[in-house]
This record gives sequence, C-alpha cells and structure tokens, in this order.
Amino acid sequence: GGGGGGPALSRQESDKKRDAKKEDHKAASADHIITKEEKERASKGKYVSRSFALNKPEYPWAVIGTFGAIMNGAVFPVLATLLVEMLSAYFLCIRDDNDDVFSVYRYESECDSACWKDGQGRYYPASWAPLSTRCSPSSYGDSLCSAMPGGGYLREYRDNDVCWDVMKTTVRNYSIGFVGLAAGAFVANFLQLYSFGLMGEHLTMRLRQLSFAAILRQNIGFFDLSENSTGALSVKLAKDASYVEGAVGTTLGLFIQNLSIMAISLVIAFARGWMLTLICFSTFPLMVAANYFQMQFIAGAGGDSNKSYQNAAGVASESIAGMRTVAAFSAEDKIESDFHDALFKDGKGVKKTALGAGVGQGFSLFAMFFLYFCGFAGGAFMMRHYDYTFEDVMTVFFSVTFMGMGAGQAAALAPDIGKAKPAMINIFGLIDQVPTIDTKDEGGQKPASVRGEIELRDVHFHYPSRPDSKIFSGLNLTIEVGKTVALVGSSGSGKSTVISLVERFYDPSSGQVLLDGRDLRTLNVKWLRKSLGLVSQEPVLFARTIIDNIRFGKDGATESEVRAACQKSNAAQFVEALPQRYDTMCGERGAQL
Repeated sequence: GGGGGGPALSRQESDKKRDAKKEDHKAASADHIITKEEKERASKGKYVSRSFALNKPEYPWAVIGTFGAIMNGAVFPVLATLLVEMLSAYFLCIRDDNDDVFSVYRYESECDSACWKDGQGRYYPASWAPLSTRCSPSSYGDSLCSAMPGGGYLREYRDNDVCWDVMKTTVRNYSIGFVGLAAGAFVANFLQLYSFGLMGEHLTMRLRQLSFAAILRQNIGFFDLSENSTGALSVKLAKDASYVEGAVGTTLGLFIQNLSIMAISLVIAFARGWMLTLICFSTFPLMVAANYFQMQFIAGAGGDSNKSYQNAAGVASESIAGMRTVAAFSAEDKIESDFHDALFKDGKGVKKTALGAGVGQGFSLFAMFFLYFCGFAGGAFMMRHYDYTFEDVMTVFFSVTFMGMGAGQAAALAPDIGKAKPAMINIFGLIDQVPTIDTKDEGGQKPASVRGEIELRDVHFHYPSRPDSKIFSGLNLTIEVGKTVALVGSSGSGKSTVISLVERFYDPSSGQVLLDGRDLRTLNVKWLRKSLGLVSQEPVLFARTIIDNIRFGKDGATESEVRAACQKSNAAQFVEALPQRYDTMCGERGAQL
C-alpha cells in the first residue's frame, strides 16, 4: 500500500538498524562486512554445509578423491615396511674370516634343516637338533639352524652361491614391490589431486559468481563505506573464495591423506612392536605443541596481512584509475609513499609473527630429533631385553616417523582451514544481505505509462555512511511535466542528492519522493530506472567497444537501434570517423578515446 506515514516510519526503523550495523562494522575487523548475528549463525555450521552443498554436482568426484587420498596415505607406511625389509636383505651376507666364504644369518620361528655339512663333506647335527638325529646326504639341507635364547632359530647358510642367491632374490622381490608402490602412488595422487582440485575450482567459480552478483545487488550506500572500496571488494572477491576452496578442495584431500598416513602407520607400528611405539609416543606432546605454537602465529599473521593488502589494493586501484591526474601533478612519489605506508602499516606485527614462526620451527625440529633419540635408544633396549629384531625396531621407527610427519602436515593445514571460516562468513553474509532497495525484487508497481511529474514532499535525508550530517531537513520540490528545471547551489548543497533520490539510489529518512503521485518505494526498481535517463557529471565508459557501452542503456538492443540512438544524440559522425567505428575499444574509463 501507499500512504506516507507507514513507509516513512519503516524506513526510519531500517535506518536505525543500519546505523547499528555500521557501529558493528567499526568495531569488527575490516575483513567482515556482516553483523554479529550472522557470524553467530556461521559458527553453528550453516555456512560450512552451504559450501559443501555448492559442490553437490561434484559429489562423485569427492568419493573418488577420498579413495585416492586414503590410497595415497597408505603409500608411506607401506614404504616403511618395504624399506626395512630391503635394508635387511643387504645384511644377509656377511664376509667371514675366509674371504671366499659368506654366511647368511636369518632369524626364523621354524627351521627345516637339522644337519649341516662342513668343507670336507662331513655332516653334523645342528646344536638344537635332538641327539638321535642322524645326518646323511638325503637329510642335508643348504643351511643349519641354531636355537636362540629368546626362542626361534638362527639359520646359517654355508654356501656362497646360496647366500648370494637368497640376497639377490630378496632384493629383486622387494625392488618389484617398490615399482608397484610407485605405480600405486601415481594412481592415488592423480585421483586425489584431480578430484579435489576439480571440486575446488568449481566451488571457487560459483562462490565468485554469487559474490559478484551479491555486490551488484547492494544499495549505493553500501559502496559509500570505506571497507567496501573498489580495492577492498576486489581483494575479497579474489581471496575469500580461494580461502573457502582451501578448506574444501585440495586442502581437504591433503587432510584426508594425512589422516590415512597416521591411522595406517599406527596400526603397523603397534603390530610390529607396541612397547617401542608407546616409547616413541612420548615425543608426540612436544611435536603437537610445537606445531600448534607455530601455526597460531602464522594464522594470526594472515588476518593482519589481509588488512594491509586490502588497504594497499585500494590505494593502487584508485591511483591507476586516475593515472592521468597522478602524472599531471607529478604525484608518483606521493602515491608510492602512500602505497608503502598501507602495505607495511603492521610492520611490528609481521616481525612478531616471523619470530614466532622461527621459534615454532626450531621447536618442531627439536621434537623430531628427540623422537629419533627415543626410537634408537628404545630400540636397542628392546633388542637386548625382548624379542625385538632389527626389522621390528626399524619398522616401528619409520612408522612412527611417518605418523608424526602426517600429524605435522595436518597441523600445517590448520591455518588454511582456519581462514576458510571467516571467508565463508564474508561470502554468505554478503549473499544473504538483502538490500532495502533490491533490484532483484520483482515486486512493485509497473505503470503502463509515465507522465513525468516529480515531487519531493517534506524530505529528510542523510547518507548512511554519515548519519550525523543532515543533507535535507523538510525539502519540498515539485517538477512539473514538460518543464526543464535546473538545481543551482554551492558545492555540497544537495543538488546531486536530489538526482540520487529520484533514481532511488537512496531512500529518504522520512518524507516521500513521488513520480506521477506514486511513492517511489511502491514502484518496481528496475522499471523505475528504465523509465529514467541519466547523464551524470562524469560519464563512465567501460573497457569495451562503443556499441557495447551504448547497449547498456537497453537490454538486447539491436545494432540498428544503437545507430539510431547515436544519430539522435549527434554522436554518429564522431563514432563513424573512428577506424573501427562502433567496434572501437573505449579502454578503461574511455581513456583510449
């Protein structure tokens, strides 16, 4: 419905709410453009689920990528096992006092040979064999076994060729295993990186499209705020989507991979030697604390640097756009100084962050080498007092090392995941921010014709970004149909503000702006603006062709309509004199013209 009181009152209430939001903006970081209530909703996981929902078309790739990440995580634990067995194979043959004789020693739980033959062809029972054992060529094997104090047997091969054959066969088999592991790692890495990379890129594209559409939808007053300058919005548009992608795309794949490394390494380590594994675990609190300490400093640096980058981007964008003015006044040094100040405003914070990162890195290395100490010292103790073998000790050591590596890499991903949450708040907060003057709203009246009578009735107005500065206090103005009216006044008297109110770039704090007796707030916004023609004081041309710039005035305008418009506005002769005529590029802000 119409009526002056209702709409004006609701507008006053919305102004109060917007002023309250503005105060929240001042108190909050410049990175945030939404209210505390929206931040609270985001903390409940709403925005996280919406981010994943945007990737719904790529859900099959998520399954494939997860499978690849788990396979990829298994590579290092399997590598630890193969590496230890391969190293053990090279210790099978040991040179005896006689350079021509090699012996192979191998610990086994069972032994199938009770006799051995000496160099003269005589047979002897092994030390573990029963006294009744008889040795003959038929019962002779290529090796003998000796009972070990802790149980099991030590197999000793006395033939050079047998020794070499066993070693070469063992090495060959494990070498083939390395080739198979390499092939598996190739497939796993491809599946993981391709799938999660595809998810991340599609998500980034969709978030940027939604963000840009939301920016275009906002009121003109939104762009009056300093935190919504051209440079700041450009940085947010580029970075926020990338931060969200960092938590949902390749970073998520790496996180799953590291969880897989930790889980599989843990199983292998406990299976080969649970006591030594627990000893090595004593270093984990140190490693976790070191990584946490380091990552906290790095994460804190991200927010400060983002503010500096946004401020610097604003200076750069403004200066490049007005490069002719900068050059005309030889202001290059001044602009460079301003850019430097904006970029390095938080110099102390950067030094503090660097110090924290350095101390954290040193602490991490200390924890890692302490793990080596526990692993080797504990391994020697276990081999001396328990049934641990070289293979057991080294397998546990490498497994725990890879597990620590996985935990460290997972912790290193925390800053990327941490940056994603405020980025989600920014993006979805902006998307959810419905402006009071909504160009996407299909509601409102669309009169069949326009006479053109404009009236400002008892208009009170202040700009949203300057609530303490009153522009109009009870302005009354009538512009009759068919009249040409000039608004004359000193700078800042409100001439341009009248045009902004008629275009409904802003709504009055109270009072009404009428077109043919209808309050502008009751009219469809798009219909209203299509019914008005505006030539601003500083016309803006986009970096497109002349015909594209003219078509901005009418959706789907044909080339003949464009030419007719140029004829009526006396621009045809100028345009057709250009080398490429209507296809001439205007350049940024029409600089090439």
